[in-house]
Amino acid sequence: MVTTSTVAAILVFCSLSSAKPLNKKWHSSGWANTGSASYTTTSILGTATGWPHHPHETSSTASYYSSLSYAHSASTTVDVPGCTASPGSGDSSSIGSSGNTGSPAPATPTGLSKVAQILLSDTRADAINNVLKDDADFVFDFNKARKFGPGAGGEIVQANRKAFPALTGTGIGMAVGFLGPCGFNTPHVHNRATELLIVTAGRLVSEMVVENGVVEDAGGKPRDVTNVLGALQATPYFMGALHTQYNPDCGNATFVSPLSSEDFGANTMAQAYLALEDDTIRAAAGNQIDGADVDKFRSIISTNVALGVEQCLQKCNIPKSS
Repeated sequence: MVTTSTVAAILVFCSLSSAKPLNKKWHSSGWANTGSASYTTTSILGTATGWPHHPHETSSTASYYSSLSYAHSASTTVDVPGCTASPGSGDSSSIGSSGNTGSPAPATPTGLSKVAQILLSDTRADAINNVLKDDADFVFDFNKARKFGPGAGGEIVQANRKAFPALTGTGIGMAVGFLGPCGFNTPHVHNRATELLIVTAGRLVSEMVVENGVVEDAGGKPRDVTNVLGALQATPYFMGALHTQYNPDCGNATFVSPLSSEDFGANTMAQAYLALEDDTIRAAAGNQIDGADVDKFRSIISTNVALGVEQCLQKCNIPKSS
């Protein structure tokens, strides 16, 4: 039963609300409109809109449909039959008795990579439920990822978090190397990971120079840790240590390399060194290289995996690239 005092209180509330210079409107339908209350909340990337299950539920039990991917601000618009009260800034227009305004917010922000969405997820469960929805997201096919280039001697296929977003946050990555006859994986370092190389087919000659101070004789010559690895033999490469491999045989060689980061990185030393200014290179080489030779050396550096081991080339009758 609606008492006279109750009606008077509601009319006072509506009068105070309409007095604000924020485009407040009375609904012509008055008390005849009994539509459900609705709300809209502004968010970082858009507007999320929803309705209570029942218009007469209390705030402690009302359940709202809204996107959990959006951070809502305190700005809220509430629709009351017969009048509209809008606490907050008043940026959103009145919904009125006819329903909501604006479009429902998308489930996930648009324009972000899967890795970015995973990194922004509150929990691993949220990332799996909202980003890695397909079981196929948890499979990486090294065969399909092969590009068969650009080097002539083989290819290194990397499963980092960009290529395989399911690795994000795991702290692991993987590389698989396919080296053809005399294929040479040129000297490089991994900026953020230790590698464990395991030969799965053929043989590899492995070399590693760890760091300054690791020497092989009293004269201070840097130690080059060199081994010939057969199938199912392994060797570690420390984070930041210079290392390389080549296939000394006329058949193919394959290796797998787990790494201790999903974003392990790689820096190929020859290309990095020759990317320096000419004066820097000449100074490091004792000023024995002139500018013309620097350009020549830059032009003969191949990409990633190159044909380059002299004895193997001769043994396998493979002509050197001109």
